[in-house]
This record gives sequence, structure tokens and C-alpha cells, in this order.
Amino acid sequence: MLTRFFELCASEAPENQGAKSALYQDIPKLFRWDTNAKRWVRRKWYQAALGRMIHVSPRDMQRFYMRVLLCHRKGPTSFKNLRTVDGVTYDSYRKAALHAGYLEDDSEWVACMTEASQFRMSYQLRQLFATIIVYSQVVEVGALWERFYDDLSLSCNYKYRNLEGIAKEEMVKFHTLKNLNDLLLTNGSAVAHFEDLPQLSEYPHLVLDSLLQNNIIRREMEGHNHDILQETVDQEHLLNDEQRSVYSTIINAVDNPTPGNTLFFIDGPGGTGKSTLLKHILEKVRLSGKIALAVASSGIASLLLVGGRTAHSTFKIPLRLNDTSTCSIYKQSHLKGLIQKASLVIWDEVPMTQRHAFGAVDRSLRGLMDNDDEAFGGKVFVLSGDFRQILPVVVRVVHAMAKVPAAPSEGKHAGDVCSK
Repeated sequence: MLTRFFELCASEAPENQGAKSALYQDIPKLFRWDTNAKRWVRRKWYQAALGRMIHVSPRDMQRFYMRVLLCHRKGPTSFKNLRTVDGVTYDSYRKAALHAGYLEDDSEWVACMTEASQFRMSYQLRQLFATIIVYSQVVEVGALWERFYDDLSLSCNYKYRNLEGIAKEEMVKFHTLKNLNDLLLTNGSAVAHFEDLPQLSEYPHLVLDSLLQNNIIRREMEGHNHDILQETVDQEHLLNDEQRSVYSTIINAVDNPTPGNTLFFIDGPGGTGKSTLLKHILEKVRLSGKIALAVASSGIASLLLVGGRTAHSTFKIPLRLNDTSTCSIYKQSHLKGLIQKASLVIWDEVPMTQRHAFGAVDRSLRGLMDNDDEAFGGKVFVLSGDFRQILPVVVRVVHAMAKVPAAPSEGKHAGDVCSK
């Protein structure tokens, strides 16, 4: 129908007069479609008719902007003519629509990215950028990318700070694009869907190593601001003597893990500086280029830790637990690689966690680390919390003075070898 519409507009035949002054969707008011002849034929008498073009998603960029032009341009005679504006033929329908003034500018998205770049880390900016270009009608995606490229690539730029020249420039751009592509894939899109963005295919000689192929590991290593990490480490002198002693012991265990010296429990009443100490430990390990996982027994508690998540989310702890439960961590998953690569795990507010949850994590990590002899597979684990804040829960007992029985315990558990 469309090509016949072009032919209709190009025709000088008297019966085709009026086509050049009509939009594509208005043609059915003047002409009818002859199915047998497969062409538009002028109506002999007036008949109310409604023309409608099929909806096209903005993700299908060529067809979407072709539709925009057809909704505004009267009497185009060919696809090339449709892309011609003021005597200039553009190589894409989007550019033609832009220069014809049919599209709004991107000032709203520029302002949004400008504001976010003042306080958001680069991986958060990439998430925002992906959301904007997928779910909004950005006119010039390439221009928006170029304008904020330095902010979007900041973490990658730091990662490859030891490289120089073209090698560094290529690695930074490639991995920034790769990170963006991963985010777009989760939203049903890809970098390849945006013709004015640089393409991953432009870097066939760059092959991601096994570490960078793991998206979870990459996000964990790039998701922390180096300046903030350094600032925290520079404040070590503010720790008191007891905090500094624990800090040194745990950092030494991370740097030089030895059997029997990898599991710690930090105890202290509320307000004594446990969270501050944990923050310093996390930042110190991360600043050295290692992975430190921060988990807590509840979502609220996890917010107090930089990069914190709930233990159930991180370790995939089952909701229904017993003394033989294990976590749902698959051997070929990226999560397995993250846990194996982690040098430290901090688990805050442990008194809130059911003991079978620790057993499930312990059994799972022994298998992942191929180490059945040590608690949590020999991984450096720091548990923290205050039992003084947790009242015992006794099933079917309502009297305040009732005797509280000890929780049943059989066999040897991780807590039996925990350094306090």
C-alpha cells in the first residue's frame, strides 16, 4: 500500500489529483484500495472513511521515524523523497524527522542526566541512561551518550588507570558499552538497537576475560566510588583502641588467611561503634581491589552497610529451613563466581537470623570452596550483632517469667570455632 501511495503522489493523471496534498492516513477519504489491482482508486462518491497506520514501537527506530514523517509529510513520491528535507537527503528517517522539526529536543533528558551526574556513581548513571533511552523518545541518543560519556565511563576509566594511550581508550569505551548493553538486555533492548551509539562489534579484537564475563563480579568491583573509599580509610585514626585491634586482626586475616583464623564475631551493645568498624573494614578491603560482600539479616539493617544486601538475597537462602538445607547457588552461576572471588563476607545483625540459615550457608560454601574442613569453606567471615537487643521467642509460652529453654543443637556448627 505504501509504495502504491508513493506512485499515486508521483502520478500526474487527472484522476489522481489531490493525492499530493494529502497525508498517508488521509488517502482512504479520497481513494479506496483495490485488492485485485493492488492500487489506490479514486472514490466515485463520498464515503466516510478512517485511515489508520499500524502502531510502531520507538525501539524499531527506522519504522518509527518513517511513521513520524508519513504523519507530517504530504505527497511523498518515494522512500528517498520522504527522507529529503529542504533539498537535503538524509541517510536515516530519524535525521530527516529531526531536521524537519517534527521531533522535540532532548533538553529534558540532558537536564536529568546533568543533575544525576552531580551525585550518582557511574554505574547508577548507566542504569539511568539505559532507562531513559529505552522508555523515552530520545531524539539523539548518540549526542546524549557523547555528552555524558566521561561520567558514564568513570568507573571503567579508573579500572584501567594503569593503561595508556589508545589501548586504555578502547578498553574503557568497550567495557562502558558492555556494561550499558547488559543493562539494556535486562530491559529487552540492546546497544545494537540504537544506530547512533558506538557498537560492540567495532571492537572484535577485545575479548573479555572470565572475570569480566561475570556481570555480578564486575558490578561489585565497579560499584564503589574510589574517592569515598579512600576518604574512609584515611579516617582510620578515629577508631578507638578496641576497634583498631579488631580492625587489624580482620584485615590481617583477609590478607593472610590461615585455617582456624577466618571466622569472627563482633559483639557489642548498641551505639558502641560496630557499624562504623564494619564500614572501615569493608572500605579497606575494597580499596585494595578485593571483593568484600556486606549482608545483613534484614533489609533495614542492610542499608547501614555500604553495598549491603539481605543475606537471603545474596546467598539465596531458602524460606523453609531445616538442619539439612542448602542455598540455591548453582555451580555454573555468576553468583558462585562472586562468592568464590570474595575475600571477605560481613554479616550484620546475626542474632536476628534463624540458626538453620547459617547451617545452609555453611554447607553451601564448603561445597563451593571445595573445603569441607573449615567453617564457610575457609572464607573470611565476620559476624556482628547484639544478643542483648533480641528477646528469645519460645513457642506457645506467654508468661514473661517462663523458663527459656536452650535451642537444640546437635553436632559441630560454624559458631563453635568462631573468634569473639
